[in-house]
Amino acid sequence: GAKQSALIVIEGEWWRIFTPMFLHAGIIHYGLNMMALWFVGAAIEKSHGVVNTAIAFIIAGIGGTVLSALFLPQYISVGASGGIFGFIGMCISDICVNWNLLFIKENEEDSGNRCRHFMVILWLLFDIIINCVIGLTPFIDNFTHLGGLIYGFLCGLCTIERLEVGFFGVATDGCTQFKNIAVRFSGLIVSVLLIVITTILLVESDGVSSTCNGCRYVSCVPFPPWTEDKFWHCDDCDQVSADAKKINTNSEYFDLLDLTCPNGQMESIDIIDEKVSDREVIRKNLPSYCRANCEVVFFSSQN
Repeated sequence: GAKQSALIVIEGEWWRIFTPMFLHAGIIHYGLNMMALWFVGAAIEKSHGVVNTAIAFIIAGIGGTVLSALFLPQYISVGASGGIFGFIGMCISDICVNWNLLFIKENEEDSGNRCRHFMVILWLLFDIIINCVIGLTPFIDNFTHLGGLIYGFLCGLCTIERLEVGFFGVATDGCTQFKNIAVRFSGLIVSVLLIVITTILLVESDGVSSTCNGCRYVSCVPFPPWTEDKFWHCDDCDQVSADAKKINTNSEYFDLLDLTCPNGQMESIDIIDEKVSDREVIRKNLPSYCRANCEVVFFSSQN
């Protein structure tokens, strides 16, 4: 049930767009997500209602998964992070819609409330930045995070309980009411359009390669950037294949390596000087051979 683009597009297993938000990669992953849902989800449920919260969680989860399947087809991912970031997006929409009420100042007591509200905003921004930075490491899917955040924000515009300024003794004119209605429906329309458009793009893709190879750097940055000896890379060289050959049948060592690069191009590499006789050693070094000899280190939809 994990998100795996090839199975979704090629095999038609479209339920994988829905199921990843209910799966986790281990007890630690599960525990952290449940804690986030407990704290953030409880607050959203109180302000938006149970039904709206459930719908927003599903829309944010599906929207984030579709974006991930489209831009990171080579990654397999699970987790409720898309829905959790959707809740954070709903908090941001709540703040944006009721900004004037949160920072209204009529007496000295309001100054303390404004300070607390400002600290909440800073904490949300800090949380988003920290999670996005963590998402730049391997195996963390930033497209699911950011997609969920966007869809959650749009869902929040549709479902948030708007408190009229008139409630605090200031009349609300018809123009403001019309603007609020327009914002509410625009959030719904844009979220539906985005899901439809991204799903169509996913259907038309090959399920293996991304049409935007540079977009993967939104979710993964090679580190450290100042040296060639990196802790991790963000290319497709980990998935290449090769055929080791012995030209000299009397030798125990392999002479030639026919490497299939991620874009399908073949590269013949002379490895006779390395004196390698174990295929397992060659297999472990395939990513290094790929990065040193392949001109293109990403899967290509043209091959």
